[in-house]
Amino acid sequence: LALRPDGSVACWGAQQDVDHPEDSDDDYYPIDLGQAPPAGIPGEFDAIAAGLYHSLALRPDGTVVCWGDNDYGQAPPAGVDGDFVAIAAGSSHSLALRRDGNIACWGDNAHGQAPPDGVE
Repeated sequence: LALRPDGSVACWGAQQDVDHPEDSDDDYYPIDLGQAPPAGIPGEFDAIAAGLYHSLALRPDGTVVCWGDNDYGQAPPAGVDGDFVAIAAGSSHSLALRRDGNIACWGDNAHGQAPPDGVE
């Protein structure tokens, strides 16, 4: 994942995971997670962040674009509206710093890493 000088995002690498069904004998089935779109992500962005199987990009208007695996709500396809100035991605959760200093969190919160009400 890389931010180009023109503000677009370049992606490369595997964009699938391997599913190992319990009843298989080491057979695998690739699953397209879409975390590294070969065409990249068009648009103008100020920052990017990569999680385990998802990625985020921050637009100049403060909104966040997400793509990739969304099993835990870490990469909502519609993105996240808000007045954000920074972003970060964990393995299955995402964070964004609001201009007012509060932190928005979404995704997996099994260990308290992404409180749904955020952090003030």
